Amino acid sequence: MQQFGIYRLDLQNECLWQAEKQLKLTPRPFSVLRYLVENPQRLVTHDELLEALWPETYVQPQVLRTYILELRKLLGDNPDEPQFIETIPKRGYRFLAPVANAAGSSAGSPTPSLVGRDSELATLHAHLARARNAERPTVFITGDPGIGKTALIDAFSAQVLNTPKLRIARGQSLESFGGKESFYPVREALNSLRHVEDEKARALLASAAPGWFTPNAASSPSLGEICEALEALSQTDALLLVFEDIHWADSSTLDLIAALARRRGRARLMLLCSFRPSDIDAEHPLRLLEQDLLTSRRGEWLRLGPLTKQAVKEYLRRELITDALPSGLSSLIHQNSAGNPLFMIATLDHLRTQRILLTEKGQVTLSLPLAEIELGIPDGVSGVIELQLDRLTDQDRLLLEAGSIYGTIFPAWAAAAALDRDVEAVEESYAALVRRVRLLSIAGQDELPGGTRSAFYVFAHALYREVLYARLPAARRAQWHLRIADRLRSMFAGQESNVAHEIAAHTEAGSRAS
Repeated sequence: MQQFGIYRLDLQNECLWQAEKQLKLTPRPFSVLRYLVENPQRLVTHDELLEALWPETYVQPQVLRTYILELRKLLGDNPDEPQFIETIPKRGYRFLAPVANAAGSSAGSPTPSLVGRDSELATLHAHLARARNAERPTVFITGDPGIGKTALIDAFSAQVLNTPKLRIARGQSLESFGGKESFYPVREALNSLRHVEDEKARALLASAAPGWFTPNAASSPSLGEICEALEALSQTDALLLVFEDIHWADSSTLDLIAALARRRGRARLMLLCSFRPSDIDAEHPLRLLEQDLLTSRRGEWLRLGPLTKQAVKEYLRRELITDALPSGLSSLIHQNSAGNPLFMIATLDHLRTQRILLTEKGQVTLSLPLAEIELGIPDGVSGVIELQLDRLTDQDRLLLEAGSIYGTIFPAWAAAAALDRDVEAVEESYAALVRRVRLLSIAGQDELPGGTRSAFYVFAHALYREVLYARLPAARRAQWHLRIADRLRSMFAGQESNVAHEIAAHTEAGSRAS
């Protein structure tokens, strides 16, 4: 454990701590920070850093600069007046802060805080026991963005870190360029084994996959060579092999996952992968792989759902260090986050930033009554939602925007009115959309005047609706509200009093937005 300033770098667990809070740091930036911390107070050139961390890989200097920017942002380091990482123009970097060995190193370090996932952790431990019995389980952790897939993997890895005769190798696919480099997360995972004091693992890797793990190697290993390397590593000692975010993985990595899952020979190998179902359509190679492994029963799926209200309460007690929470606080945050851990954390941060939630002399209080708190869209959430929306087609976004005009729950006829389209055609479009993405689901049907029926849809979270609505240009928003008001008048001709409030609301919203 290396201490600098208020930070501790846990070398064995490969994580960074600020007091008792673990900061999110992916493997490659961690490797950069580790090398700088281990070589403080001197110039580390670009070439030295690249050669030390990626000796067999060509890495563009721009990628290295990206990692440095990420580290500076994480550490709150001003490049103009650096406290930690100083840039030496055209030469490299120097780590400025004094570094000391922290007492009670990795064995006594805190484990990531996790609530509401005891059952999932128990399941992973059971699968690891199977792996140690050479049953080679393949497990996929799935869930929506922010649901806590990485947090679960972090907590599980920390719990089993010091297990005798167990190696842990972890790699992550990246949206930016991970899909363009063959075996990107695989190489990252196996390289992590070479950075620890494990001569046996190094020798096995060099022997089984010389294309990667021998000096001056110039070629990439084949799929078969990588499989043999992993088999060799998991014959006597167990291997926990983790690939995160494989919805961004390259085709070679997906082929490797398929090959490892289908192998029937005994090996002490647990393959643990995570992905977002919302990021893969019916034609995505991962969807085809998933269907194949489900049919052949060669994989297990651990689908993470939202946290319960009790889990949110437990998180707040830990985070705020109190059992005396303000009345209604946990219900407010649970309702606003819908149990999504990312949204939960963002909502709590928002309440603190806005000085609505106060901690004074050990007591936690609210500065406003619950009924007067308007949370809106917390910082940190809108960006996540915007990224999801930007990955959709223009037509899919248009359908979601049309629904957002009416509310979190909306009828197909209202969206059809906004778009000035036929209701039946719009319902068919929504049916296809629900199958493709997880942002929307069918809520039921409602009978309209004249005996016709219209499907109702509900957004996965009210925040999705709010972000979509906020994105709409004012002119389009006004036009759509007025079209819905007109449709209500025509549908309920002679019965306008039954929907007078809705007509007035859309008319007013249309006039206000124009």
